[in-house]
Amino acid sequence: MTFWLPLFLLLSTSATMFTSRPRTNDNLNHSSPAPSTSSRSRSQSQNATSARTTTQPTSPLISNPLRWLRPHHPQQPRPLIFSPWSSPSIPDSGWACEDFMVGVGMVIIQPSTQKMVILYDHSKPGCFFLPRGRKDVGETLQEAALREAYEESGYEIEFLPLYKIHKQPIPPAERELALKPDTEPIYMTARKWGPRNRRGRLVDTGGEYFVSWFIGQIPDNPVHHKGVGMPDEQGFESFLIPFDEVVNCINPQEKPVVQYALHVYRQHLQFEDVARRAEAAAAQVEERQAELTEGVDSIADTG
Repeated sequence: MTFWLPLFLLLSTSATMFTSRPRTNDNLNHSSPAPSTSSRSRSQSQNATSARTTTQPTSPLISNPLRWLRPHHPQQPRPLIFSPWSSPSIPDSGWACEDFMVGVGMVIIQPSTQKMVILYDHSKPGCFFLPRGRKDVGETLQEAALREAYEESGYEIEFLPLYKIHKQPIPPAERELALKPDTEPIYMTARKWGPRNRRGRLVDTGGEYFVSWFIGQIPDNPVHHKGVGMPDEQGFESFLIPFDEVVNCINPQEKPVVQYALHVYRQHLQFEDVARRAEAAAAQVEERQAELTEGVDSIADTG
């Protein structure tokens, strides 16, 4: 404090000196003859105008000497905006295995009826949700997704291969896979959970929950199995709901998953329709070529 106070007074005094009014020509030349009355009044008017319109620049250090002592916080880059179906980008992050869980979820579609399986928890009135759960040790994501879907919905599920856009690479030796439907995850969610206490003792510090979502299917007349879930899942009930109604009753956290799943499924149907027409057109071309070849051969034989 004893060092900064004299420095502050010195800088303040310097600021006063640098911003003082400049001397006029009259003050610089004392030996010059006195100007006439008209010249004196004109000079005073010009000086008054100059004083009103001219501002003297000041150094940032002099005007605010403590400004340079403030900590500098670099501006954070803006998050990237992806497709309208996704959240903005998050900062580069990392989590230890004790601070995250890996989960899976399943959007179950019945293609023949254009309906979706959703669950209702009778222990939590008003709660409609999709089958979802944590991956067990040693399971793949696909195995966990089929198991969780079966335990919570009671239906035996199969993956629904779809034509869709994704970022997973194609193996160099299997380039033909790029033209085939696949069963890769369609969505991923990340949710945090907070600390948990049991009998006044901290048993969980919280973490991040990452869920990969798949699309599965059931046949026209599926067999429903009761009592196949965990003890805390016995109050779950499955419903087959039309697509348009699912969006209105599903819980808000899983609504984006449902919306994107329907978008992907409808795009798949459109692509299938285009591919079917292309195959039919190609078959007609081959048939016509065969007819022309047969006609040419018959003409050659008769000739």
